[in-house]
Amino acid sequence: MKIKKLILGYYNVNCYIVSSEDSCFIIDPGADFKSIDNYLEQENLRPEFILNTHGHYDHIGAVPDILQKYNIPFYIDSGDEFIITDPEKNFSSVFAKNPLSLKTYKLIEPDDILFLSEEKGIKIYNTPGHTPGSIIVEMGAYLFTGDLLFRGGVGRTDLAGGDINVLKKSLVSLKNLDSKLNVLAGHGANSSLEYEISNNYYLSSDFLESEVNWL
Repeated sequence: MKIKKLILGYYNVNCYIVSSEDSCFIIDPGADFKSIDNYLEQENLRPEFILNTHGHYDHIGAVPDILQKYNIPFYIDSGDEFIITDPEKNFSSVFAKNPLSLKTYKLIEPDDILFLSEEKGIKIYNTPGHTPGSIIVEMGAYLFTGDLLFRGGVGRTDLAGGDINVLKKSLVSLKNLDSKLNVLAGHGANSSLEYEISNNYYLSSDFLESEVNWL
């Protein structure tokens, strides 16, 4: 397995292309289709599907172009359907020349999770808080955390569907995972779950047990 990180778009989203031999899948294709497609062509890779951690524009910006060229499934959690279909809620109305209201997508269902788990070795966890449909993805020694967890930080909760109390519950659930997992976040530097549990204030009891109405 090979993981390529591409840093894309105005908000420097981390797009990950996970490949094995000549096939791959794409996590969070940010708004720079050309960079993604150039890498696929250079490596002679055929994408099998897109898997998004959530539905904000900086993470879905290249989805339409990928779907047009490759005609592959685009998976998103049902909790974010209202975001990917609404240009105001996904912020493409502000940041894109052509606002996005995505019409072609597959809501992640139990059968999809079973297929991805059995065929690709992927584990999907629902971790709402940043958005209602936020997910994290475990694969081998890696944990793709989207905008739930960053190195030294966490995702904001003042956007559509965000909820600080729900986010706290999702953060607590991280402590049930293998602390040796390498953290590949939606923005910023790589980390490890062990490091974040020991050093990230937002995973400390001081934060998780406090009453907070902002983030």
